[in-house]
Amino acid sequence: MIEAFQSLWPFTTRFLEVSTILLLAAMGELLTQRSGVINVGIEGLMLFGAATSFLTAQTFDAFAGFLAGTVVGAVFGLFHSILSVSLKVNQIVSGMGVWLFAMGFVTYWADRYTGPLRVSIPKIAGLTPAVFVALVILVALWFVLNRTHFGLKTRAVGENPAAAEVSGVNVVRIRYICTTVGAALCGFSGSVLLLSYLGAWSHLPTKGLGWLAFGLVMFSLWRPGILLAGSLAFGFVWQFAISPHTIFPGFPAPLPVNRMLPFLMTIVVLTIISTESFRKRWALMKPEALGQPYIKE
Repeated sequence: MIEAFQSLWPFTTRFLEVSTILLLAAMGELLTQRSGVINVGIEGLMLFGAATSFLTAQTFDAFAGFLAGTVVGAVFGLFHSILSVSLKVNQIVSGMGVWLFAMGFVTYWADRYTGPLRVSIPKIAGLTPAVFVALVILVALWFVLNRTHFGLKTRAVGENPAAAEVSGVNVVRIRYICTTVGAALCGFSGSVLLLSYLGAWSHLPTKGLGWLAFGLVMFSLWRPGILLAGSLAFGFVWQFAISPHTIFPGFPAPLPVNRMLPFLMTIVVLTIISTESFRKRWALMKPEALGQPYIKE
């Protein structure tokens, strides 16, 4: 049994790393959506965070890389806030714009530096510190949303911004803060992907992880606790799709088919939670004002 555990531990650490990447990005989007703003550009934010962290770490060190990736995510989150909150641009269009720009710009900017990372990340029992940092952030997010005055205002803005404004809440400020901080977490997630999980730059390294994180927010019913469980489940399927032989030697399906598993799982889950019976039974907690620009009367 001990030998079996030891043989599976490398797989376990890898799937926990992927789960951490998904959890960080999904927490950022959950915070953003609880304020009533939707950001479909998670994939782009992760790309910017990954590219910036890689090039910064190559020049300085890993800490500078993580910091730079997080800051770049925040900058593009602020940009999305200006477009969607202040200028009332369609939030889907704004987020898609960030994603498309990231794909083009990162390909032009970072692909010329393809190669392994020249710095090492310290690990604890095979896990990078990002795993433990993500858990701390998760607890902090739950506490802020459910036990603080700021969390109450955030939830109020996401449900009914007009009523929140009448109560003295600055809707624009809350949405700016949540969108910017949420995007910073997505940028940090991209940094973890590149510096902790991959350790080298390759063309568009996110491979759809940002879209999985976006789906996880709906899967979680906008609850941080369920978000953790979903991140672990999807992280396991993602890593299993990469190395199924670790668990089932001689697994017959070819790798391209395996890589479809996380996305097929996403389609199935989102289809189930979108049904009327599921929403009635489990009280789908979608913020009422999600995706709607606030126009002060």
